[in-house]
Amino acid sequence: MSQEAFVDNFGDRLVRQKGSGSHVISGVLILFMGIGAGLTINNPLVTYGSLALGLSIIISSFLMIIKQYERAVILRLGKYNRQVGAGVQVRLPFADNVLVVDIREKVSEFKAERMLTKDNVPVTIDAILRYKIIEQRAKDAILNVENFNQMIRQVSQTTLRNNIGSAMFQEVLSKREEINERIKTTISSEASNWGMEVTGVEIRQVIIPKELESAMSMQAQAEREKSARVIYGESEVLVAQKFSEAAKVYADNPVAYALRQSNMLYESIKVQGSTIVMVPTESLNSMGFGNLGTTIAYLEATKKTAAHLTSKDDRTKQNNVESQKNSS
Repeated sequence: MSQEAFVDNFGDRLVRQKGSGSHVISGVLILFMGIGAGLTINNPLVTYGSLALGLSIIISSFLMIIKQYERAVILRLGKYNRQVGAGVQVRLPFADNVLVVDIREKVSEFKAERMLTKDNVPVTIDAILRYKIIEQRAKDAILNVENFNQMIRQVSQTTLRNNIGSAMFQEVLSKREEINERIKTTISSEASNWGMEVTGVEIRQVIIPKELESAMSMQAQAEREKSARVIYGESEVLVAQKFSEAAKVYADNPVAYALRQSNMLYESIKVQGSTIVMVPTESLNSMGFGNLGTTIAYLEATKKTAAHLTSKDDRTKQNNVESQKNSS
């Protein structure tokens, strides 16, 4: 048997026996051999010492110590006699078989590998189970089932498969608490027959194929893009509403509308520089530039202004170059 298998079996063997027959035999042997040796060498110290040691071992075989986190079940001549708690307890050597079980809470891992949900999505579920033996019913865990640890693992795994197989994939991802509670209820109904209490069930991890992960990622990205487009459309509606309100203000004040158009035209020429800007005739008429002469005069003035700004920028650049040369 390998070392790993031995450790696993030792961890599962939470029921152990406390023997007493070997103590009686050892005590009797020490008693007779010590007395015989003391009489042979005519040494009272050896005789009395062997007598005290032998009697102590024989008396100790009638006693046993149960730890605080343990409970013991006593079978007398193979039949259930009683259950005892922590402390010093009395037994009958050779007649009583004492079985001790740990009642502390335990944790067990279990999983369902490559199973299908109700909508045929392959998943692997990793979960943990927390359970303990009910203190007053420790005898049921020992007498009613051969290996309660192995039994509760098998029941947990089967229950997990049944619940995942009857649930949709989205429910497995979003309703873990409900699935945990259903699994816990089912396991608890089974474990109550063995004197055990299920304190909790938790799904730790849901593993899905890589292809499905990519598809879900694309779906989430599409959902985010859809949401962004909706928000952009809503912003366009708000902008249109503001333009509608501005149109009402300009409709009641033509002078303000003309000034706004002039400002927009000036800004576009200032940015474009010497580039030709196409201005609609309606805009010029609304600003009072309906006749050709006035329009030409306005365009010439605008052109001079743009040229003046350009020459000013050139002089500034030239001055910067000369200052750099003088400093060097």
